[in-house]
Amino acid sequence: MGKTVFLFPGQGSQKVGMGADLLAARPEVFDRYLEAADAASGLPIRELCLEGPIEKLTSTDAAQPALFATSLAVLEVAREMGLRATYVAGHSLGEYTAAVASGALGVDDGMRLVARRGRLMADVQSERPGAMAAIVGLPAERVEELCSQASATGSVAPANLNTPVQIVCSGEESAVLELLRLAEEAGAERALRLQVGAAFHSELMKPVQAQMSQAMDDVSFSDPQTPMVGNASGVLKTTADEVREALTAQIASAVRWVDCVRTLTSEGADTFVELGSGRTLSGLVRQIDREVETFAADSPKKLDKVLQRASA
Repeated sequence: MGKTVFLFPGQGSQKVGMGADLLAARPEVFDRYLEAADAASGLPIRELCLEGPIEKLTSTDAAQPALFATSLAVLEVAREMGLRATYVAGHSLGEYTAAVASGALGVDDGMRLVARRGRLMADVQSERPGAMAAIVGLPAERVEELCSQASATGSVAPANLNTPVQIVCSGEESAVLELLRLAEEAGAERALRLQVGAAFHSELMKPVQAQMSQAMDDVSFSDPQTPMVGNASGVLKTTADEVREALTAQIASAVRWVDCVRTLTSEGADTFVELGSGRTLSGLVRQIDREVETFAADSPKKLDKVLQRASA
């Protein structure tokens, strides 16, 4: 392998049973992170990861600390096994995990911030519910045009630019419904409403953004030892202030995942290893650049396959 990127998944990658293979192989590592998530969130995160039900694990205030904790547990084992990254990146919530992996943010501070982020976003869902929709098969420029048209009925904008032709949009329900209608008329391959109760990465998240910015005032950030690419900009972050600003900006801004991946490949990254639950990000990376290698690992057994490939 040449230059390796560690990827960290965001909300939506959670599933009942996540971390079970890691628990079987390294119970002390799994328990340390998951018990910290229990304490920070006040929720039975460890139990929800292993036993569900999925409805409770999927709730924003549970899913975020659950994914954060399981990814960090896998990261610790990966490093013990000798895996190293040249860069780190995470999608949405995963950017907070990446900040810890970079060395810019401490584990304990990160756990507290993520638990707070999850609670605040859950509160927004009940106070000002929004909607999100996935538009597949239209380029980003066209989707942005359709959002501008739909904005006559309310606020809506791209929220996740996941691939050149897979865009998730977010905003007020009336505008999202109008966007779905316009996208179908415009010939989208798929235009579907997502089963979420809030408009993540939209201007509806500005109250959360303001409160998280205040929370970060009490946190000490360091210059990252491993550069991290920022969701909102798609640009590498190499100082403490840049990482802090990135974690604040992304809450009410679009996740520019295509830009993130292209920045990393332009820097010579050729291997992407997704650490944690699922394989969503490795799948997106393959759609953006088919020349790179991708792996998804949530257990020592899968990490060993990455190492075998590295030494082949």
